[in-house]
Amino acid sequence: MSEICSTFALVMENLIASFQDLMVGLFAGMSSLAIILLCVFCGLLALLVVYFFRIHIAYRMAVNRHRDPLGWALLSFFVSPVLTWIILLIAGDAR
Repeated sequence: MSEICSTFALVMENLIASFQDLMVGLFAGMSSLAIILLCVFCGLLALLVVYFFRIHIAYRMAVNRHRDPLGWALLSFFVSPVLTWIILLIAGDAR
């Protein structure tokens, strides 16, 4: 068992070292400002993806089913979005 653990630790150590070499190579020619702007851009992109999956889909589903979009968007944000989508599909149209 200890041989498996030591092999796993060695593989992980090599993987981390390779990742660090890759990151150093990617950012080698960039200034600090460019790296900061890239991080801000990636953060904004991540927020956009979170917005789309957690809020927008539930909002559009609620509007299409004539239900309160704000309540369903908030529910989707604080609870599982997939569960919210399933509930909206089961609930159907309010009219």
